[in-house]
Amino acid sequence: MADPGSLRTRRYRMHRAGDHSLCVACVVLRAAPETVSGAEPVADPVAGLRLLAGQLTQAYRADPGNALLARELRMTLQALIPQKAGNSDDDLEDLFAEFSGS
Repeated sequence: MADPGSLRTRRYRMHRAGDHSLCVACVVLRAAPETVSGAEPVADPVAGLRLLAGQLTQAYRADPGNALLARELRMTLQALIPQKAGNSDDDLEDLFAEFSGS
């Protein structure tokens, strides 16, 4: 029997808030307890992204038809691209200026 909608909604909201007590098939519950409890804050986010990009690249080479891996790899690589020193939204502001006629 399926769970009632109110329970699914409550479970979803609690999961989003970090409370996994009602989760049924949550990744956090499937992880080894020592892995989850031993998690530390990321000291160097760029190094973490580089490591993740390498892992995703290997996984994508093993399964090139996996669209989710391709998407995550693309987003990780885009996050590693250095931003311009100035405003990163210059192109967007130029586009809005063209539409407004300024």
